[in-house]
Amino acid sequence: MKNKIIFSIFFILAFIPHQLFAEGLVMGVGLALPPYFIQESNSGIEMDIIREALKFKGHTVTFNFVPFARVPVDFATGKFDCVSPINESSEIKANYSNSHISYQNDAITLKSSNLTIKNIADLKDKKVLAFQNAKIYLGKEFGDMIKGNPKYEETPNQSSQTILLYLNRTQVFVGDVNIFKYYSQNLSKFFSPEEFERANTKQEVVYHSLFPKTDYKVAFKNEQIMKDFNEGLNHIKTNGLYEQIISKYIK
Repeated sequence: MKNKIIFSIFFILAFIPHQLFAEGLVMGVGLALPPYFIQESNSGIEMDIIREALKFKGHTVTFNFVPFARVPVDFATGKFDCVSPINESSEIKANYSNSHISYQNDAITLKSSNLTIKNIADLKDKKVLAFQNAKIYLGKEFGDMIKGNPKYEETPNQSSQTILLYLNRTQVFVGDVNIFKYYSQNLSKFFSPEEFERANTKQEVVYHSLFPKTDYKVAFKNEQIMKDFNEGLNHIKTNGLYEQIISKYIK
């Protein structure tokens, strides 16, 4: 009789819609990453992609914003069910999804500075301001350059990183091209009229393509939810929604 009851339970479970087992997830994401994560409007390229991919299997997600450097730390200590943007270079133990987004990091300078930057080694004597944890994500050669450059700094605030370049307080902005463009076009929202005027965002800049695209993923505690996400991601790529989301933010 006991075996019959157990078999009946498994038989019933097999025909219950997967959505009944859907979860409300808490996700940790990095601060100051428009147009990928826009805290004020609870939207952005990555937020919309992640939300739609999880929705395919009925999951919902709430985004918690933390400094970029805390994303892997807070996941490892159990604060979040999942985190993004991240990849295996973080060295945290997780169930990593397929890549849902790629960032194109460049070294960006003012044209008026007349800097010659042909490779990463050319940054070793420059005043470089990079995004937080760039030393982890941009590879060994970049990490080696940092060791010999006392003028290298990282910041969690990429609006400040952008305005400091325009104010000539740093020589090189290292970060994602779309993030730089977003802040360049929206600096007036983040700084006083006096600061914004001094920055003169009409200055021409040069993009030095020193880095390959970096693929980012979502790290999940739960392996099945990671698989659900991958299935949803494939679905929105197939039906065209993925490209629609990107074109909404990047003209």
